[in-house]
Amino acid sequence: MIRIPKTWLSLIFIGLISLSGWAEQATKPLNKETLMESYHPYIARIVAGYLSYNHYSGMRIDDFSSREMFENYFESLDYGKMYFLSSDIDRFRPFQYALDDMLLSREPDLRLAFDVYELFQKRVKERVEANLALLDHKFDFSVDESYQPDRQDAEWAESKKELDELWRKRVKDQVLGFLLRDKPYDETIELLKKRYRRNLKDVTDVEGVEILEAYLSSLTKVFDPHSSYLRPATKENFNIGMEHSLEGIGATLRRDQEYTTIVDLTPGGPASLSGQLQPGDKIIAVAQGDEEAVDTIDMKLTRVVRMIRGKKGTEVRLTVIPADSMDQTQTKIVTIIRDKVAITANDASSEIKEVTGQDGHIYRFGVINVPGFYQDSEARYNGDTEYKSVTRDVKNLIDQLKKDNVDAIAIDLRLNSGGSLMEAISLSGLFIEEGPIVQIRDRNSRKRVFNDPDPEMAYSGPLVVLTSPLSASASEIFAGAIKDFGRGIIIGSESTHGKGTVQNMVGLQSILQQLVREDFQEDVSGALKFTIQQFYRINGSSTQNKGVPSDIVLPSPYDRYGMRESELPRALPWDEIEAAKYSEVAQLGDLIAELKERSQQRISKNPEFLYLKEDIKRWESYENENRISLNLEKRKKELDDLEALEKRRDMERKERVGQKPQPKSVQGDTNLELTDTNRTDIPDYILEEAMNILADYCDRTGIKIAATDVNQPKKTM
Repeated sequence: MIRIPKTWLSLIFIGLISLSGWAEQATKPLNKETLMESYHPYIARIVAGYLSYNHYSGMRIDDFSSREMFENYFESLDYGKMYFLSSDIDRFRPFQYALDDMLLSREPDLRLAFDVYELFQKRVKERVEANLALLDHKFDFSVDESYQPDRQDAEWAESKKELDELWRKRVKDQVLGFLLRDKPYDETIELLKKRYRRNLKDVTDVEGVEILEAYLSSLTKVFDPHSSYLRPATKENFNIGMEHSLEGIGATLRRDQEYTTIVDLTPGGPASLSGQLQPGDKIIAVAQGDEEAVDTIDMKLTRVVRMIRGKKGTEVRLTVIPADSMDQTQTKIVTIIRDKVAITANDASSEIKEVTGQDGHIYRFGVINVPGFYQDSEARYNGDTEYKSVTRDVKNLIDQLKKDNVDAIAIDLRLNSGGSLMEAISLSGLFIEEGPIVQIRDRNSRKRVFNDPDPEMAYSGPLVVLTSPLSASASEIFAGAIKDFGRGIIIGSESTHGKGTVQNMVGLQSILQQLVREDFQEDVSGALKFTIQQFYRINGSSTQNKGVPSDIVLPSPYDRYGMRESELPRALPWDEIEAAKYSEVAQLGDLIAELKERSQQRISKNPEFLYLKEDIKRWESYENENRISLNLEKRKKELDDLEALEKRRDMERKERVGQKPQPKSVQGDTNLELTDTNRTDIPDYILEEAMNILADYCDRTGIKIAATDVNQPKKTM
């Protein structure tokens, strides 16, 4: 490739902008003088400087990061490669190695960000007009053809003709989806036309700071997936999430191709308490109370979030495609009453499970669900000795479980995405007497070891910890410490999420004001969130990328969602440092091998795990093929087969729990709707197997009842 000297770039830029094809606008051209504030380039320079000199990776902004940023920006605007042509990318290709100089110069240059967005607007308008015309013609659903839904790894289209064909199939698939949900054809067409017009409006009604955020986040993602530039509105949203003071439903959302997808649920929030939503669910429509639902496919994430938020006590109805659905036409409507989502709602809780061991003894196990490592840091800072703390809450739960004479305890971290580092350390200390919990290293290789702050053990009996790919950050510190000390057994997916990095968020307002010598009445600069440190287990292994491996692996539906750190672009690599000084309290290797063998025997016969195995095969086949039929009869057959499968499983579950099956023909009655009145809830079969493992644990060690005196246990490991 011919590289153009950077000194020529400004002249080339002027030439590009004056090209007739470039100036020919199908939309109202961006008013860059209005959208790009005079201080925006300086925000860019501050962000670039922070990353270059303070990010944990030690990377510098250079030609390599410039090229990566160039690619990231185009993909951030057109994630499915459905608007830009390869020639559009090539038009700006001369600048791919110049973005670093354009950001770090005394007068930073952001013209590329706005000019690329201007072209994007033009392409979207062209496509919307073509799609509206396409919808005026009837589709033939008897044709045997297929559509590729995921184009993330595809190449940019070479011609408008190629894009036309891609969009013809995509629009046809969208029409087909509504028809399979029994939506009238004319109503479907009007709904899709509204969707495309709204999509165009979202792209054209843009603020300059939104373009700046997309552009600078294309740079931060070169460093790692957890660093990002947050414009003021995004910064506010982030603070709401951290402070848990939002009135809404308590769900973290992200844009996933044309869908708004649930990333996680705030434990104790309305969405979580409904029991009807889970990570991976796709929101396709939102309704306020009794109002008509508004289609949200291809809608801006910020707008979807605004629609879902609302005053406490008001109703919102979400139409979602469940995460475990293998057909995009399988939907359900979830009604939620908005509420105050506070940190106090994110409390640990416990329950007692009774399990019969192989020797016939009935065990009582305490299961403590720890949804987050929360702490009211403001109250703690202000000297409140009763500040909210997950460690204090779990300690109280343990005390109560001991009074209830439980035989063993399980800590459930399956949906715990992390939280306070200090809480992860102190909570680990409830289960060990003394010693190191975690190590942290900064970009200058300075290491710090954090020790158990309290020599008292709250519980010394048999312990298991349940994890999943959603268990991240602080959860991995806890699980890693328990594993390294031999204090308990980790049960779950192959490994935890693998987020072993620490982020810091820096407000940019004061620096900007010093740089431009202007006092702003409100925040105009936003913030930079960037990685500053990395976690390491006390054995020296980082939790980054690899996570904490389970001692006993159980198949999980979460394994298929692509939620592990190692699957994220530009994730920092795993490494290791010198181990801290510590002594294992038990050697559990032989015991774990025995428990694992018993577990595998049960799993091989457990209907729910067999169902999961079947589903995983179908999911893998679907994802590998990356093709869906556009033939109406074939899609109906696929949908009918899935519904029949779920009905058959539901009837089998009822038979197993002693319920009388519904007198319906599984194969013949494909219109039976599985409502709360005619279906059996899917059991938490992973928790059930963990309880069986814990029973084997107690059988093997001869423990029949937990001691009530923590300092003089009846029998320890």
